[in-house]
Amino acid sequence: MKLIMSFLEKYLMPLSDKVTSNKLLNAIKDACILTSPFTVVGSLAGLVSQQANYWFGEWGIPLDGILGSIINAFTNINTVAMGMTGLVVVLASSYNYSNQLRANKTGDKCVPLVACIVSLIAYIATIPNAIDVGDSTITAFQINFFNYEGMFTGMIIGLASSFLYYHLVNSKYTIKLPGQVPPMVLNSFLSIIPFFVIMVIFSVIKEVVVLCGYASLQALMTEFIISPLNGIGTGLPAVILVIIIMQLLWFFGVHGFSIMWGLISVLWMPIFYEHIQMYVETGSFDGITQVAPNTLCNVYAMIGGSGSTLALVVLLLVLGKKGSAERSIGKVAIIPGLFGINEPVTFGLPIVLNPIMFLPFVFVPVINAIIGYFATSWGWVNHLVVLNSGVEPIFVNAWVLGAFTISPVILCVVLFIIDLILYYPFVKLQIKQNSIEAQNEGVVLE
Repeated sequence: MKLIMSFLEKYLMPLSDKVTSNKLLNAIKDACILTSPFTVVGSLAGLVSQQANYWFGEWGIPLDGILGSIINAFTNINTVAMGMTGLVVVLASSYNYSNQLRANKTGDKCVPLVACIVSLIAYIATIPNAIDVGDSTITAFQINFFNYEGMFTGMIIGLASSFLYYHLVNSKYTIKLPGQVPPMVLNSFLSIIPFFVIMVIFSVIKEVVVLCGYASLQALMTEFIISPLNGIGTGLPAVILVIIIMQLLWFFGVHGFSIMWGLISVLWMPIFYEHIQMYVETGSFDGITQVAPNTLCNVYAMIGGSGSTLALVVLLLVLGKKGSAERSIGKVAIIPGLFGINEPVTFGLPIVLNPIMFLPFVFVPVINAIIGYFATSWGWVNHLVVLNSGVEPIFVNAWVLGAFTISPVILCVVLFIIDLILYYPFVKLQIKQNSIEAQNEGVVLE
């Protein structure tokens, strides 16, 4: 165990420090997190609309008048909120990256709001604006360029245009104005040359892509980047690798989720958003063939938080003696644990740098993920198709995510029981060691 910990401290910790301080990865992570309010609202609105249409149809209730308008309002919320996810990512990635680059430097001329606008227009400049309708062609944009399908390309353009804007606006190639000019006017004129250069670059890229025989930059990136990455980055092996790295980081007291989410969210979330829309449109799980990696990792692998520690907390309550530190930690950690918050037990037991807890903390989530993957892919459990706020207790959360079906809840209960069995010997060993240490220090437990 000492050899393993020495190896991890030598190679993993320096890597985690570099990732944590990387401005680009931090911008990606924050951008994906910022999409959550839009997708939560859109997902829940779509679920309400879909369920209302189904049940009112079953009951023979006509959907005209006020009732139909109310349902249409929820449908519209879903269409707009989910349909604009790609644009939100463009704006969020640009804003966060320009802020990261700026970093409150004295004399910096970068204005994040302007960077956002420039990035948005640059992204739209790469989108085809002609749609064939019958025998004629109309000028319009397809919504799939604005929703989850455009997330990856939007992220790339948002980051790239922000990078260009930042360096151009801080270069000597800008329009100079006297110092007494109002700041808003000054910022506007400073942005003219950077905006022109960025628009020329992305407009030329669009034309080059078309000359190469591709319908759009998005289609090109899908073929050469997104599809290969999805093949290796969204399956079960990728999920297992991500979980192991996250847990190793947590074991050393580093927030593993924050670090890894910046690397994987742009690949994982579009799959989940696609599942949400498929269910809203069809009301069926049948068309969903791929297990969404984010739900597999966040819902089934991590029951009670990173390390799937709800079972650990319950065992501390059950096995810990009255007045012991273990039972006290269990009392403090049980309520947060039911809502997926496990810092009290992670740092209170502690799990961090605790050799006894190393194996279960790292590998229990892996076992959960494997079971959850096959239970879902074999059709025993419904796919999770709702993006909710995440504030519900764990088992209620699974019920909501599964569109109010019971099979995901049953799977969570089964996994929780398995976790109890897996954590049991390690908790017994931990209590024994703590008891020996307490006796050596002269502490007597009732």
